[in-house]
Amino acid sequence: MTQYKIIDFHAHPCYDFHLANHGVKISHERFRDDLLANGITAVCGSAIWADMTKKEPAAYEEVCIKANRAALACRDALGTFYQPGIHVHPRFIKTSCEEIAWAKAHGIKLIGELVPYMMGWSRYSSPEMLEILSYADELGMVVSMHPSVPDDMEALAAALPNLKLVYAHLGGYGQYESHLALMKKHDNVYFDYSAHGSDFDGILRKTINEVGCDRILFGTDYPGVNPASDIAAVLFEDLTPYELECIFHRNAEELLRL
Repeated sequence: MTQYKIIDFHAHPCYDFHLANHGVKISHERFRDDLLANGITAVCGSAIWADMTKKEPAAYEEVCIKANRAALACRDALGTFYQPGIHVHPRFIKTSCEEIAWAKAHGIKLIGELVPYMMGWSRYSSPEMLEILSYADELGMVVSMHPSVPDDMEALAAALPNLKLVYAHLGGYGQYESHLALMKKHDNVYFDYSAHGSDFDGILRKTINEVGCDRILFGTDYPGVNPASDIAAVLFEDLTPYELECIFHRNAEELLRL
């Protein structure tokens, strides 16, 4: 167990994709206890489950609301250990904005992680999503997102330069160099260090050398990924104690005003 306080910026309560593989049910309590056992003291993220995928487009309005209520229920069960993230959907602008207002009224500061490929949409920079995320910007929300294609990520960052955008998987999907270029160009772009790239030794040192340590957040993608492996990957790099503190907890605390 590390000596550092750790906030996991990217995890998912209600996640059930692993059940076909080993049949372990992740209750709210196990979600908390597994992460605490690895030294993680708080966690953020949206509720997702397998049945969200491959639905008719019209069904996703109800799916978003259901997932958002599930996230709030998890916070009710776990208290300050869990900071919920909500879902929005470009097909449902009015409902999405209402959900953002609802979240704000319930002390929720985070949208996402958004996972468009699970919910039948693709581009963050579409006119519909820009309208939704402009409203999120007005209310001071932070947005966490699965990466899309580089031109889409660039267009969103340029269109809403004051909105704090946290893309997932810094080194993932063969897009590390484009992710780094995006961080260099846009000060509102952050990345989390969750699955799909944390096994590339030296990626944190290189990123910090290029853009500093203030826009990298620790994340795991638990329970899809073993949290211990992501912690070990961070500790394996040649980082200073201050850089480790920023990645493990300070940056998340500043973003979400914890």
